[in-house]
Amino acid sequence: MRLPSPFSILKIGIGPSSSHTLGPCLAALDFRRRLDELKPPEGRLKVRLTGSLALTGRGHLTDLAVTAGLAGFDPEEEGRETVRSVHKEVTRLGRVTIGAHGYPFSPEKDIVFDTDVQSLAHPNTLAFSLVDANGRVVLEETYQSVGGGRILGGSMATPEQGGDGKPSMNAIVDLCLNESMDLSAFALRHLAADGVSEADAFERLHALWEVMSNAVDRGLNAEGLLPGPLMLERRAGEMFESCQKNIRHYGILSRDVTDTALYAIAVAEENAAGGRVVTAPTCGSAGVVPAVLTMLKERFRLPERKVLEALLVSSVVGGVVVENASIAGAEVGCQGEVGVASAMAAAAAVHCLDGSVPQAEAAAETALEHHLGLTCDPVGGLVQIPCIERNAVGAVTALNAANIALMGSGKHHISFDAAVAAMKQVGADMSCKYKETATGGLAALAPKRIP
Repeated sequence: MRLPSPFSILKIGIGPSSSHTLGPCLAALDFRRRLDELKPPEGRLKVRLTGSLALTGRGHLTDLAVTAGLAGFDPEEEGRETVRSVHKEVTRLGRVTIGAHGYPFSPEKDIVFDTDVQSLAHPNTLAFSLVDANGRVVLEETYQSVGGGRILGGSMATPEQGGDGKPSMNAIVDLCLNESMDLSAFALRHLAADGVSEADAFERLHALWEVMSNAVDRGLNAEGLLPGPLMLERRAGEMFESCQKNIRHYGILSRDVTDTALYAIAVAEENAAGGRVVTAPTCGSAGVVPAVLTMLKERFRLPERKVLEALLVSSVVGGVVVENASIAGAEVGCQGEVGVASAMAAAAAVHCLDGSVPQAEAAAETALEHHLGLTCDPVGGLVQIPCIERNAVGAVTALNAANIALMGSGKHHISFDAAVAAMKQVGADMSCKYKETATGGLAALAPKRIP
């Protein structure tokens, strides 16, 4: 029984979308490496975005992301460059330099948006090619962005083996109970089997937590409008300051719950602005886990070690979903993004408060169960409406699910595995217009510009 590495579920990325921004950028980086290895002497670069990547690509900055990736932009490296600045420079120069060669590339002309979604093996498919002066293809690679920044194709063509070896949460819980270990220890054992020491694991977790915390802080201190035609104002900082000044502004919810919601909005706004976040499990749902853990750390004065363990717990939950269903909005809707993020955060919260493994599993199931059927219908193809507030709702749901689980023994009728199977089935039955194509639901009915 194998799970994806925690660091494939939780990874540093750029907003606004892990499948539409981060994944395509990483695919472009991979194609760039292929070109650098093979060193073809000439040719023009071409990119074809298909399916959901074409339908909502501009709103998700997919064209900017692939341009930046081809130019060598690495999302994990913090620096002054952004996908916007790199895209602007490539557009100005009309070429991309790879090794000793400068390949002609005009993003406006050489990126094609193909909106046909009927004949694709995966709704998030993109292809890169190098074409010579006679129109012949010198090199071509096709990639699939399968959610959470995970890419299949090119040098990443072989998916992890599934079949009968796919992990189940029931089996993980049984193993933990039989060997008297918690879910964080289970994750560390799998990392050790892959040659990652505990010290190295916690060093990487610390780096992830820093990015999460910084996203909360930046979101609470940022002002102005989010990019795009909706002209949405960033609200997290103003609402947080207002609540700090007047406790009555917390309304009918407690301060802890309200703070959690505002932390989630802060991170989601950072993501919508193209900022640096951690996929948990996606960029579109990046606010849920850090919001819950930030509040719990403050409220209960948790040591950082406990928070980092909770990240491991969250990765186990996310890993089970990745291996048995999907976290891509284009495949299963937002139930696979915010719904899974809420489940991850709920289990993490139980761990923070010293709950049992069965209680963590129960919390994850409760959170996911009550997101079943959640559509992905971003207005204008932007990760703003309903995505930002949805992160807040998912974070609060996670707290409620954890609270319910901690008041019980961990016994419940529906297993997390059953909830994941139901999510997969619902996603398969869901019309594609509700799965990150911006052709149905709120995306079709809401105004494209907010007055």
